[in-house]
Amino acid sequence: MSKSVLVVSAALLLFGATAIAQERAKACVADVKKLCADVEPGEGRVAGCFKQHLNELSEPCQSLVAEAATAAKACADDLKGKCADARRKVAKVACVKSALTNLSDACKSAISQIGAGRS
Repeated sequence: MSKSVLVVSAALLLFGATAIAQERAKACVADVKKLCADVEPGEGRVAGCFKQHLNELSEPCQSLVAEAATAAKACADDLKGKCADARRKVAKVACVKSALTNLSDACKSAISQIGAGRS
């Protein structure tokens, strides 16, 4: 899973995603706890484990991952242009939050689709 997918997903969860999107995100958290419980956090190990187990994820989590990947692709130019200096995930999430009103229509649409629970 790309870093952009994780950043967009985190931004959605932290900054106003609907209850539907948050519920599906909880399914992903449960999947990570189940599938990657023995993985020590840090240096991308949990994300790597998550990626290895994509086919084993619950349907709500698989759906959210697919939608987040679509949104990340739609938002890639926005993230590069507005958040190029943000190196750490936390900084990128903060940058995305501050840039939300200035994102392209394609990016806003992709994010709103996730918030609405449809792809």
